[in-house]
Amino acid sequence: MKLALTFLAAFAISPTQEVPDASGLSSRWRVEIEREEGELFCTVRADQDPLLDVLRELAAQADLSLDGVQGSWRRTLVSADLRHRPLRQALSFLLGSVGLHGEVRQGAIYVREGGEDTYTTDELYESALASYLRALRSFPEHPQADDAVRSQARIEESRDRHAAARAHYESLIERYPDSELAPEAMFKSGGLLMREGAWQEASQRLSDLLRLEVEHAFEPRARLELAYCVAELGAHERALYMIDALEGIAPPKDADEERRRAQVRIRAMAGLGQGRQALALLDDVDRRLGFATTKRESLALRASACESAGLLDEAARAWLSYGRVADGLERTRAYTRAARLAVDSGDELAALFIAQLAKREGIDLGEVGREARQRLSLEESELGANTPVQRLARAERLFSTGLHSEALKSLQAIEPLVPQLTVEERQRFARVYTRAMASEMGLDAALAYLRTALVGIEDAEARRELYVLAAELLEQDGRLADAIEAYRGRI
Repeated sequence: MKLALTFLAAFAISPTQEVPDASGLSSRWRVEIEREEGELFCTVRADQDPLLDVLRELAAQADLSLDGVQGSWRRTLVSADLRHRPLRQALSFLLGSVGLHGEVRQGAIYVREGGEDTYTTDELYESALASYLRALRSFPEHPQADDAVRSQARIEESRDRHAAARAHYESLIERYPDSELAPEAMFKSGGLLMREGAWQEASQRLSDLLRLEVEHAFEPRARLELAYCVAELGAHERALYMIDALEGIAPPKDADEERRRAQVRIRAMAGLGQGRQALALLDDVDRRLGFATTKRESLALRASACESAGLLDEAARAWLSYGRVADGLERTRAYTRAARLAVDSGDELAALFIAQLAKREGIDLGEVGREARQRLSLEESELGANTPVQRLARAERLFSTGLHSEALKSLQAIEPLVPQLTVEERQRFARVYTRAMASEMGLDAALAYLRTALVGIEDAEARRELYVLAAELLEQDGRLADAIEAYRGRI
């Protein structure tokens, strides 16, 4: 905001002028309203003039009513020289100078005494951006114009609007290539491209920065981030060479930079098949420096290193953990990789769990999820491949991990084999089958099955357990009267 106010200061300090009115006489104050792209801009000039008169003219020209004028301020005088300001901003300056507050809503200007401004953070940001934009349009060659563009980029960065921030940095580079701020803009633009996973574009931007003939403070950091891009692009040997060369040029200046260099080295080592060495380095750096400030990168590095070392189960878990803290396309890639590794290691149930977790977050893992289901279905259909007890255990595990539909299908496949089970195993089957049916087919269907199952159960304690199960399900469904009856042994 300081720079925008510097540009606009000339407007605020220029002397008050008398402007002829329609009768040819001079008026001490003046109000003008202009509409640009749906927004109201106003010019106000006053020198110890009645505030109420100025506000009435503002409201009239803006086609707004004026409310809240019954206060003790009606005789207040005001001085102002505001040119082409947004209406809300002009009201804030005009009224704030005499201890009042105003806002525009529902077709009216509301005035009240004292109180805090009601502007949201976003509204203040938008006002600042608009001020910079107007200043740049009026003074595109001003000595501080490049700083204004950088300020726009920083505002957008603070709002996590990275595409808009990068557009401003690119604008600074293009419009003011000789500016001393250009190296910073190139470095920031490269960093934002890296956030998007645009490794090739980021690599090109950082390379352009390093080719500049002027000296700048971003060279070591640019070399480091370029090495990271190179590693992500698969040129792992070159990335290691670049990190080794950087170590020879300048030691890391702090723990954050040492940590970042280690990340590049770990990523490159994992890519070269040196997974166990990469894990050892990761554990060492984690112990000495911690990865608390870069948790996402740490998880991704651990997943890559475990995969490189052939530790597929650990790699799947690491990719899953990374997916939970990542976002966008990176989250989809992480979940897909975790599910693929689970399938490759023979843990189809884990793959189905990951697929269901992804589905709840609106992500379809596609082929890998279908492959896991097909493998489980094949296992269930292969006669003699598993005993009924093993298949029951698998169904219980499916249900416990939230895969209720898969559990029900598995249980339906082995229902004809229930007579082969022991009394205890039949009880397990009845419990999980009832819950799976309630989840997938509705409570009434589950109760109908349970009534049939109870006919063949003679043990009083086993029967009581199933009645309690029915009561709990009824209670969860809000059917309290039926739940009471179930507790009494009637369903």
